Amino acid sequence: MVSYQMDLNDERRAVAIDVALESPGNVRRRRIGGPALVVLGALLVAIGALLLGSGSDVLGVAYLVLGAAAIVLGARARAFQRFVLRRAETLVDDAFRSGEVRYSFDEDGVTVDSQVGHGVSYWPSFKGWGTMGDYLYLRRGDNKLVLVDCRELAPEELEEVRALVERHVGSRRDA
Repeated sequence: MVSYQMDLNDERRAVAIDVALESPGNVRRRRIGGPALVVLGALLVAIGALLLGSGSDVLGVAYLVLGAAAIVLGARARAFQRFVLRRAETLVDDAFRSGEVRYSFDEDGVTVDSQVGHGVSYWPSFKGWGTMGDYLYLRRGDNKLVLVDCRELAPEELEEVRALVERHVGSRRDA
């Protein structure tokens, strides 16, 4: 069994947001939604210009503004997603947001102790895992994250955690 205690700081919060941004679902949304918004925005700008030319000033300006906003949003989809995740922090475990959390990794799963409470996430509840920089993360089925700073574990503890993750979560590795 490996126990790991972590205090929430800005670096770890940023890593959790980066992990969420690089999840397959968010990458797919950006890849499809960004260009679609740019095309929609261009169409709205064209309609607005036509309306302005035909004498419909208020409606034409509204279409121009909406079109410009859609183009900007489509071109800056990743930045918009980062903004939304920073504001909501929906993909970070509630216990993680409480400030200090202790994780215990064993054959049953990951036990989480924090100011919020105590719980066990059994291994089948994890749908993927990966690494980002000096961090190892586990993604549960509800898209909540368990984040581990590998620099704070002894090499043998890190190997034990990796072995547990590979044995129980297996090849369900995130991109």
